[in-house]
Amino acid sequence: MLWSNESVSRTVGISDGRVRRPAHPWTATVHELLRHLRASGVHEVPAPMALTAEYEEVSFLAGAAGPSCWPFQATETGLRSAARLLRRIHDASLGWEPPVGAVWAVSPLQPFEVICHGGPGPWNMVWREGEAAGLFDWDFCHPGPRQEDVAYALEYLAPFRSDEVPARWHGFGQSPDRAGRVKVFCDEYGIETAGMTDAVIAVQRRDVDRVRTLALAGIEPQLSWVNDGYLDELWARIAWSEDHRHLFE
Repeated sequence: MLWSNESVSRTVGISDGRVRRPAHPWTATVHELLRHLRASGVHEVPAPMALTAEYEEVSFLAGAAGPSCWPFQATETGLRSAARLLRRIHDASLGWEPPVGAVWAVSPLQPFEVICHGGPGPWNMVWREGEAAGLFDWDFCHPGPRQEDVAYALEYLAPFRSDEVPARWHGFGQSPDRAGRVKVFCDEYGIETAGMTDAVIAVQRRDVDRVRTLALAGIEPQLSWVNDGYLDELWARIAWSEDHRHLFE
């Protein structure tokens, strides 16, 4: 089932190796998934530590994270490591049976091949020695096709942006070989590149719907994003991707 509307602020604290975050209707389902992944030997995801009606606590993943880490994904080593990390987590999710009454923040998407993270961008990754070594913030996980998460990652790792953005924020010293990076990531993950550009654009469109829906429910930070005009930026990204698909194929 999907979550019901409620107003939730997004306050995150880190102390004594634990991350404290607001709990949501879907958090219990997320914790069950994380327990399964870690029991399967995937320690690149947080361990659930505690859950109340208001807050959850998960283990802190050691390593570097945040905007300063974006340059790591610009290297082929970083790119390949992100693909391997995503494949490892996807494969480990195959044996998990969601609990009866499982709640998802976003709608599951057919075909149900794996449990998608729902936002495997570099800002949700922990980096060690220039390689992706952890994936956190599982709020938007949901059953779906492998291609869904791969396409989401490639929007930022290819990236599906004008040259100005990669140079300023993504750590690229020159115009990235976008088609080459799509191929490298897909080859390392083990998925076909055919149809991937369309898949990325489809993910971009669904992201507009996701942000709008969460904002209408009073969920942060999406509510603030919409109030600040973020939806216009998302539509502009879609238009750019459609106009520049030749760069990726």
